Amino acid sequence: MSNGHPRTHLVTVMHSPVRLAILGSLRHVQQVSFADLREALDLSAAELSRQLGILEKEELVEIAKLREQRRVVTQVRLSEPGRERFAEYLAHLRHVVQGEVP
Repeated sequence: MSNGHPRTHLVTVMHSPVRLAILGSLRHVQQVSFADLREALDLSAAELSRQLGILEKEELVEIAKLREQRRVVTQVRLSEPGRERFAEYLAHLRHVVQGEVP
């Protein structure tokens, strides 16, 4: 058992159902506005902000404030390392739920 059970490779910060939903949503887009993400996930602004802060601290997402006409819009995207780490997480999760041990 050189690499251990696949569950040992799961990154616990991604286990939260809310953070998993955020990462899953971001996986399919280049970037999304905070407002659109909040609406899509049916979260309060405070909760989404808190969860994004956790993901940003782990360098999984990037958050940018952009000026669009006269207002500031917050844009969220998966970072490149975050995209790779999430893909690895999903692969390990598939192994776990399918009962596969490499």
